[in-house]
Amino acid sequence: MTFICLADGCRCLGIDPKTLRRWLAQAQLPVQSHPRDGRLKVLTDEHLRLLARRHHRSLCALPQEEPPAPAACEPPPLPAELLALPEMLTALSAQLAALQQQVTALSDLVQQHAPLPAVPAPQATPAKRVPKLAPPVPRSRPATAAATKPTREPAHVLPLVESGTEGHYVVVCPKQGVLALEPDSPAWFAWLATQSSFRFVGHHGRLTAHREGERVPNGAWRAHRKIRNHTYNSRLGPTESLTIAVLEQAAAALQAHLT
Repeated sequence: MTFICLADGCRCLGIDPKTLRRWLAQAQLPVQSHPRDGRLKVLTDEHLRLLARRHHRSLCALPQEEPPAPAACEPPPLPAELLALPEMLTALSAQLAALQQQVTALSDLVQQHAPLPAVPAPQATPAKRVPKLAPPVPRSRPATAAATKPTREPAHVLPLVESGTEGHYVVVCPKQGVLALEPDSPAWFAWLATQSSFRFVGHHGRLTAHREGERVPNGAWRAHRKIRNHTYNSRLGPTESLTIAVLEQAAAALQAHLT
């Protein structure tokens, strides 16, 4: 079976395309798409001969369909090492993105807890020589004067629970640094049982939590925040119910007092 495009069929019958389509419709002969090129509309050589007999037309030499092009030689298969390169590159890209996120989170923590830069002390200028005077007579001081002078206690830094990237939370201890704690886990509640207070910075607000009655083993926790010289408090509950969701809800409630 040979497929002939409509333009070649018009030339063979000596008619225009409009007449060819009318003859095909009268004979109820379908117009098909070329099996190798769906953009071309064709009819078979049998249908073309049938139209020529019905309308007393002589056919010139029918165009011959081009033979199919020989199949190209397939290239040799690639080695397995080269085929595995895209997967390796994708895995390396994912690992690099994760490392960049961790570095960004650690940089933020370092900036938040970095000490203030020390102010350099002014250089001492050489003093002018003055004539030495006789040393004054030392006055006797009571021995209790130095003993009664109060000593300044070092500032107490509270542990910090802060929300990081992608919904993760980081626990920073002043003495131990970043702790490998998963919130709402048994290790999280065990750590809370050893604390009396900590700071929390969540997605929607912040607060300071302290446990009421430190001498009571299962004392309840309470959150507070000072806003415009006024302290707002919120009850958090016992240690076993102190989850991240409870802390986020309390921080958002205290944050609402700013509006």
